[in-house]
Amino acid sequence: MNRTQLPTRSTSKRCRLNGDALLLVLILASPVLSAQDGDFSVSGVLAVGGHQGQGGRSWSEAGLGRYLADDDASLQAHLGVFWQPTLEWSLSAHLRADDRGSGDGIQTIGLVEASVSRHFFLADDARISVRIGQLFLPSTQEAIDPLWQSRYTLSLSSLNSWVAEEIRPIGVDTSWHSGADAEFESEFGTMLFAGNDSAGSLLAWRGFALHDRLAVRNETVPLPALPSLQDPLQFGDQDNDGARPIGRDLDGRVGYALHGRWGRSEHWRLVGTWFDNRGDRRLHRGEYAWDTRFSIVGASWRPHPEWDLAAEWMQGSSGMGLRSGPVFVDIDFRSAYLIASWSPDPRWRLSLRGDRFRVIDRDRTIAEDNDDSGDAVTAAGFYAPSERWRFGIEFIRTGSRHAAAASLGLPDETAGDSLRVEARYSF
Repeated sequence: MNRTQLPTRSTSKRCRLNGDALLLVLILASPVLSAQDGDFSVSGVLAVGGHQGQGGRSWSEAGLGRYLADDDASLQAHLGVFWQPTLEWSLSAHLRADDRGSGDGIQTIGLVEASVSRHFFLADDARISVRIGQLFLPSTQEAIDPLWQSRYTLSLSSLNSWVAEEIRPIGVDTSWHSGADAEFESEFGTMLFAGNDSAGSLLAWRGFALHDRLAVRNETVPLPALPSLQDPLQFGDQDNDGARPIGRDLDGRVGYALHGRWGRSEHWRLVGTWFDNRGDRRLHRGEYAWDTRFSIVGASWRPHPEWDLAAEWMQGSSGMGLRSGPVFVDIDFRSAYLIASWSPDPRWRLSLRGDRFRVIDRDRTIAEDNDDSGDAVTAAGFYAPSERWRFGIEFIRTGSRHAAAASLGLPDETAGDSLRVEARYSF
């Protein structure tokens, strides 16, 4: 793909919703909020762990392995700040420090999420909320504890591992929430956003993974050292240091997402999400804007006070490069998981998760065949002697294949086992 496909100056300006400008609004709003009285809280997580894994070089080291590291000790910390000076206004931010992973663009410390919210109260205690910032979509049924932490396992499912890596739009989310006395708890919203233009590149080149590392703003996530990415005749104009999914907008086009939730709190819940970044598939300053869209349907159910069931299903497509040119990428992808979790009392929790994932390479160009498929079974156990301390152990067995592994001189079987232990302190 040559640089003649770059948009003109006037094109790059149209409908630009600049992510840096939105975060600047967030920073400038902070003194306004701080000048008022209200609720202020700080929460956090400190976790020390160890991991032994098999299945090839980790994806965090530009390999095709499913896990974050092979044999390593780890340290991670999350810090959350929440401020509600009045009932109408609130501010939140989530910072992460994580020493796992390597590569020139990997960041140890960074911003996961940040927003300013304005709430408008309606009759019957219903409300409309407008949030501005860098946001997770409200879809996950797994990472439901504060700071986007899983309640059930140490790792996230393949679906939510990818969301943690690549999906963090920067924009304006407007949602309607039912009142507290409504028979069914409901929420419907829409989001207009910038950024997330390279979302989909990790799935196309590497496939799905299983981990709990939350990518941060402007972080460069390594891509596999595939021959086509090193070939100047194929992707010579593209930066080859990795993907930067959470950062500046590339093509000046506004993406959108729709989301909804319906159910009865603490009993059952149904959720649905649609995401479309409207990427123009062209090259911009060494990065491609990927055209990525997907839907997620999720559900949770508590049939008994000791049991929790949760599931999500995702299906989507992604691509880059003009189809009329010699080099382009088109993939379909899907992923699903089911969790069953038993907690006989607040100190103990045992969970079992089943995963299935697939990436289908549809372009069939001269680049590698990047078909990717697999399934995984995860068993995890937690012991929490107090509200602040939690000790966990997790075992994952994955069976998977990645067709492009042969181009790296590796077997296409990328399966392997993972064993993790962790001690966690929350405040």
